[in-house]
Amino acid sequence: AAAPAVANRREQPTEATCITEMSVMMACWKQNDFNDAPCAEEIRMFYDCVAKAE
Repeated sequence: AAAPAVANRREQPTEATCITEMSVMMACWKQNDFNDAPCAEEIRMFYDCVAKAE
C-alpha cells in the first residue's frame, strides 16, 4: 500500500498511473533478455497508458 504522503501528491498524475504496465513490461524484458520484440504488446500498453495520462 502506498504511504498517505505519496497518495496525496497530485502535481504529477503520470507518476504512479502506469506502474502496473511498467512492471509487466519490465518483467517481459527480464524474461526475454531485454529484447523488445517479444514484448511489443507490453511496451505498447505502457506507452498507451502514459499517453492517456499526460
